[in-house]
Amino acid sequence: MRVLIAEDELIERKAMRKFIEENFSEIQVVGEAVNGRKAIEQAQLLSPNVIFMDVKMPGIDGLEAIKQIYNYDSSIKFIMISAYDSFDYAKQAMAYGIKDYILKPGKKEEIVKALLRVKKDIENDRQQQKERDRSKEWLKERFINGIMHHPLPKDTLQIKRKLYPEMKSGFFLVFMTDDNHDLHKIRIEIEKNIDHQFVLLDKENHLVVCMIANNVLEKDEVLAITQKIHFAIGENIFIGTGYSYKSLDKLQSSYHEAYEACIQLKSDKKRKYGFLKENNQTLEDIIADICESIEKGKGNEASLLYKENNSLFLSADRERLYIRIKKLFDNNHIVPPKSSILSLQTYNDWSNFINMCGIKINEFYQSKQPMMQVKMYLLDNYHQSISLEEVAATVKLSPNYFSSLFREEFGVTFIDYVTKIRMDKAKELIIKNNYSLKEISFMVGYKDPNYFSRVFKNHHKQSPKQYEKEILKK
Repeated sequence: MRVLIAEDELIERKAMRKFIEENFSEIQVVGEAVNGRKAIEQAQLLSPNVIFMDVKMPGIDGLEAIKQIYNYDSSIKFIMISAYDSFDYAKQAMAYGIKDYILKPGKKEEIVKALLRVKKDIENDRQQQKERDRSKEWLKERFINGIMHHPLPKDTLQIKRKLYPEMKSGFFLVFMTDDNHDLHKIRIEIEKNIDHQFVLLDKENHLVVCMIANNVLEKDEVLAITQKIHFAIGENIFIGTGYSYKSLDKLQSSYHEAYEACIQLKSDKKRKYGFLKENNQTLEDIIADICESIEKGKGNEASLLYKENNSLFLSADRERLYIRIKKLFDNNHIVPPKSSILSLQTYNDWSNFINMCGIKINEFYQSKQPMMQVKMYLLDNYHQSISLEEVAATVKLSPNYFSSLFREEFGVTFIDYVTKIRMDKAKELIIKNNYSLKEISFMVGYKDPNYFSRVFKNHHKQSPKQYEKEILKK
């Protein structure tokens, strides 16, 4: 137990210190204060458990000092000492939980009794805090177990409201290593490097962390958090990353994504952290994803995609990426960043270049409002049911005026533009050969596969089935 003595009379202060040190081996007198101001300073500096506080001191008196210290740390206990038997002082002191009031000169037995009572109070407080901590940890464990399973247990939402009332989104990380000793560092490094709350669960062969955010996290933010943890922990641990979800009952998907990603990382040993990659995802797909993020003005996301897959790129692949990016700028009549391919020598050079490309595109969109805002909206929402009236409302224009502006800007009608986006995306999905034609129809915004087939044939001069067969022959 740590004790601070605040007393302006030197003899009284030294006598009390000597008495405590000679009779209580388990109590440490950590400091002395000659007035209220010093008591406040010493309390913040030395973190005592108990303060003997004289009522009457020069400058800031004992009661005012107690008020300020209590506001800073309400767990500190106070024993008041005074030369005056004043009920008014005692009454005011009780508002701050002060239960002991000793008259000067303090009798030894009164000091002993006061210290023993306070010591018992502190022990009780510590025991109650331990029980609260155990209860909270138990609730956290129930919470993380709940969101990892389907269907969601009935009490999971109640626990969320109690522990994380401001939660807006969350995602999972799964950690694996050949050396289980390394797993003990993870909690410490997350607490040091990440601002978000988290829940940790130690499984038999891996460690699970659910990150809890008070804002909606985008994919690039999730990857940036994973990267930060990876750099803090070191190279010996694989970190699988799940996507961020706003809905509690969908968070289990993030756990499965993170677990599968971690197994994949540990198996192929090409990366140390990141999202699950489709087994048949080619480097061409990755280049397309980077260019798509740049075209949406999301430089950070594009840069992180490159960082995540950097080890897969050879010199020729980087040249292809550079040409694709330049073509993207040319097609949109935008001046690209002033960087030649010869100037891009290092990992950071490429990462900064890609990020700057996204920033340039975004700046262009901002300067060309509202039509570029519409373009970004369509790139993000082509898979949904979209009407001209709905999109016009997003830029606060009348449908007729919007239609006229749109045709002037893009050279085609609104419907033709949306159809081109959908058909180009459908073509990409058929080439990947991961989904059925019916699935692709829904993925690009068509609920009727037959109608989708007719539109595709009209646009690409052959049906989706014919195009699929042609691709499979190659």
